[in-house]
Amino acid sequence: MNKEDIRHIANIAQIDFTDEELDKFAPSFDENIELVNKIKEIDTDGVEMVFQVNGTENNIREDKTRESLSQEEALENAATKKYGYFKLIKFVE
Repeated sequence: MNKEDIRHIANIAQIDFTDEELDKFAPSFDENIELVNKIKEIDTDGVEMVFQVNGTENNIREDKTRESLSQEEALENAATKKYGYFKLIKFVE
């Protein structure tokens, strides 16, 4: 993979690299791509699909309904608010 391909991927991920960082990063990026390609070659026919490999089961508490915050309470510590809602900075065009 060349530097321009890596720069393109980094741009999509919104990561800035200097040319020096790209020179250092390119070889390890190629190694990772090779590893992923090797993993893709593994024959998984007949292997049962699993979600948890260590037998852990869901240990999250049971959902319970209860009274929620009022709008005023929810906005109490808001840095900025507008029209009774949280005011957010638009960062996606």
